[in-house]
Amino acid sequence: MPRQMTCPDCGEEELTGERAESGIHIRCGSCGVRWARDTPCTCATCQGQDIHMRPQALTQYSRGTQLSIVSLHYVPLCAECDAGMLARANRQKPVPGQYQPAATRRREGGEESGSLILPR
Repeated sequence: MPRQMTCPDCGEEELTGERAESGIHIRCGSCGVRWARDTPCTCATCQGQDIHMRPQALTQYSRGTQLSIVSLHYVPLCAECDAGMLARANRQKPVPGQYQPAATRRREGGEESGSLILPR
């Protein structure tokens, strides 16, 4: 079964790969970010390497106030910094669309990114 890959910056799924002597390099066609495919992920906040890829829900209001999941893409969650959200994802609940993982965006001073699904 092929592995699901998305751009770590913009979440785009349309990626291209190029074989080089050092391995395969992936490039996002949408934002232009490049990275080595087999490089282990590190958390942007704590620099830890215990990273787990979990599905994040991409939602929209399909009928008035009815919120529908229209797509999923995978985001990295740090076992330490994103522990609460990782526990939620391990219970087969997708990560809410507006959640910003600490593994991708550095958090200052332990600020917690909320998991509110509906608008305030």
